[in-house]
Amino acid sequence: MSMYNKSKFSLSEIFNNSNGKTSGSAFAGILMAVTCVGAFISGIVGWFSCTPLIIEYFDKVLQLGGLAALLLGVRKASSIFTKKEEAEPEKKEEVKPIEKG
Repeated sequence: MSMYNKSKFSLSEIFNNSNGKTSGSAFAGILMAVTCVGAFISGIVGWFSCTPLIIEYFDKVLQLGGLAALLLGVRKASSIFTKKEEAEPEKKEEVKPIEKG
């Protein structure tokens, strides 16, 4: 197993698409995933303290986790659907100045 190479990891690349642009869905998905983990931990505490309606709470946490996974998946899938075919560069026409005379 290879060792972790810190020089090859960049925190800003977590939020980037395959084309290098920052992805809003990736940012929102990661925030929602962190929120979901926090909500799940608080649900475990509620489970052990016998809080009523905890099963419904876990249902909402599961929906939040699914939405976070969906947003992270959209980041990867959007690059598939938005690939543009490489076209030839546009040729600029030369504009000749109008001669007065």
